[in-house]
This record gives sequence, structure tokens and C-alpha cells, in this order.
Amino acid sequence: MTVDDAGFVHSRPQTPASPGRAADGYRRDVQQLFPHSDSGDVDPVAAYHDVERPAPAGRPWVLVNMVASVDGATAVDGRSGPLGGDADRRLLGVVRGLADVVLVGAGTVRAEGYRPPRTPVADMGERRASRGQAVRPRLAVVSGSAGLDPSASLFVDRDPDDPAPLVYTSGDAPSERLDALAAVAEVVTADDSLDIADVLADLQGRGVGTVVCEGGPGLVVQLASAGLIDELCLSVSPLIAGSGTGLLAGAPLPRPTNLRLAHVLTADDFVFCRYLAC
Repeated sequence: MTVDDAGFVHSRPQTPASPGRAADGYRRDVQQLFPHSDSGDVDPVAAYHDVERPAPAGRPWVLVNMVASVDGATAVDGRSGPLGGDADRRLLGVVRGLADVVLVGAGTVRAEGYRPPRTPVADMGERRASRGQAVRPRLAVVSGSAGLDPSASLFVDRDPDDPAPLVYTSGDAPSERLDALAAVAEVVTADDSLDIADVLADLQGRGVGTVVCEGGPGLVVQLASAGLIDELCLSVSPLIAGSGTGLLAGAPLPRPTNLRLAHVLTADDFVFCRYLAC
């Protein structure tokens, strides 16, 4: 799912509304293909939110949320935006609304111009409150080199009531970058090399139960290689890109990850597949 619409991902209040009404845009023309449903349009908030996600021992539940073209590209000219559409952006908001923390790599932050997560609509907000979650997810950025701009929107435009974004980086990062980021973020520095399992363990220690990872492919391959993906939500865009990076970028996986199809939704010619790790 794409994050190219800055207004869509920005932290701003929304007018309370029910996702069952077309005015919200969340339920509009979303149909369930699998499991088969005879009820017509479905409520995607219920489809994604009314599901148990028990955290594994020692780490949060990890949901990877990505968009790809029909031929498997996750970006066009370095950005996911050209793959998206209104339906994809609506479903991004639904899935992101599940998260205690939105986890993302620094390259994706820079390419997509990340901003603070927005306030979920009323129905999602009520579900978050019932689960004991904060009003909005917290951002966590993985950057081995701490190569982030302290004046970027995700740092300076956050709601003052929200905690600062987390930045996970390595002990080899330049000290001047660490000092600059420490003024706008909570910086967590690894003693040695940055390991994604250690990142998840730190998040679990902070009380995080659900992480939604939005890429990029380099971060996703780290999670997959370590067997740390519990759920994959894949939006298939009705586009043949002809080039671009796939869902994973990096060394081959040590072993395949088996997945089980949980549901398939469709809207505006997009297909939204939800898989669970076996």
C-alpha cells in the first residue's frame, strides 16, 4: 500500500464518521473474494481489525504491508506512489490503524516523504481504545547510518501529545548525526551492528504488541530471513511496471516462508491479499 499522499499520512484529526457510510470512503465498493461472501460490500475495518494477533514470545506481532504491480515491482522511479490509487490509500489507513508502531526503513522514509501517522477515523479509534492502544501509532525508523534529516516532517510536524519517533541505528553511525537526531527523536543505538531481532525485542520491552512494517524491500528481507513475519498484507496494483525492486531486496532467504491465505478483498481493480505465516 502506498504512502505518497502527504495529507493522507499526516497526523491530523478526522471528522468522526462510521466506516459503514460511503462518505468515509473506507467501505466504499470493497468486496470480499475469499472467503466467499454473499453479503456484497464488506467493511474493511472489521475485516482487518476484528482479528486476533497474539504477540509471539519476546517480540511483537509483525505485519508487513506492501504494494506491488502485477509483475512484482514495489516502486516506479524509486517511489511506491505511482502504484497506488484511492482504494489502496484507503486500505493503507485501515492497516496502519492496527499498529502500535509503524516500522520503516530510512530509504523509504526519504523516498516517500514520510509524515506522522494521522488520527484514525472514529470506528478504528474505538477499536484502538478497546485494545489499549494510543490514539495514533508511533513511527520507528531503521537507519544503520542515522542518515535522516532532523528537519523532516516526520520529526517536526508530530502532534506535541505524541512521543517522538524512534530511530534505531548502529554504533558506527557518525556522532554528529546522532546528536542532531537526538533533539527530535528517541535514538536507540546498537552496541554493535544493527540487528532487526534486537529492534523488535526493544519494541516488545516498550509494551508494543503490533508492528506494521511498510518496507522498504531491504528491511522486509531482514525480517523474512530471520523468520520474523507473522502476517503479510499485499496490495496488487493493476499495473505492469516493467522494472523496479521486488518485495525483497538483498541476499537470498535461508529458507522459504510458507504462507496461508486469510482473505482477499478487491476495490477499484486492486486486489488486497492478507496472508498468515504457517
